[in-house]
Amino acid sequence: MSIDNTAQLTLFSLIMMRMSGFILMNPILGRNNIPIRVKGGFIFILTMMVYSASMEEAVEIVSTIEFGFLLIKEFAAGYVLGYVMHFFFIVSFAGYIIDYQIGLSMATVYDPQSNAQMPITGSVYQAWLIMLFFAVDGHLALMKILLTSAEIVPYGGIVLTQGLALKIIDIFLECVSMGVKLALPMIAAEFLVEMGVGILNKVVPQISIFVINIQMKLIVGLGLLALLYAPAGEFIEKIMTTMMKTVQGILTFL
Repeated sequence: MSIDNTAQLTLFSLIMMRMSGFILMNPILGRNNIPIRVKGGFIFILTMMVYSASMEEAVEIVSTIEFGFLLIKEFAAGYVLGYVMHFFFIVSFAGYIIDYQIGLSMATVYDPQSNAQMPITGSVYQAWLIMLFFAVDGHLALMKILLTSAEIVPYGGIVLTQGLALKIIDIFLECVSMGVKLALPMIAAEFLVEMGVGILNKVVPQISIFVINIQMKLIVGLGLLALLYAPAGEFIEKIMTTMMKTVQGILTFL
């Protein structure tokens, strides 16, 4: 095999490792309920697309050990991109807070992605985020980011630094903040309900406060969820937009 062919094969392998890390860790395109053969075929097709646009960027190596380290770093780079996307599914955490506030924390549904039980509102918000992702062509935007990722971080040029770890922590904290903001109206409303029920208990102690409290929290919670349908949709769309910008921005830290 000639040197040029070896360099091209190396480039193809590095591209495949970056795509593999991204797809396998992706919370949308790499969900656990998607057959592994479908994922593998998608990774191969995506690799061929990126390779056809990057054939001039040949990568040469001097040893097998160096090649192995490059493969691991490229997989880690793709893994980081997919891992960051997981943070933005904090909407399910917001749904857990909401369900806890209105007394539905025990009502859960099975989530095939995490292989765990998920609160109903969290499941709805997560499905909402995924539908918005495809509705605004988020999958095409992700493909564009992957196709042009070599312009920011050339294949074989991955450097994992402390700055990347600090950036990931900042992204996580920002996502937690957005999740709390999404649930904040419900927290405030249920707090007012608790205060009202407490005052009512002092004024009319003969009333069975426990029965009224549960009913009031559920009625107010479901009513507020209906009223916040449009604002919540706008906020979830903002979360998705931030997710796309963050995935592209994290490349500068690799």
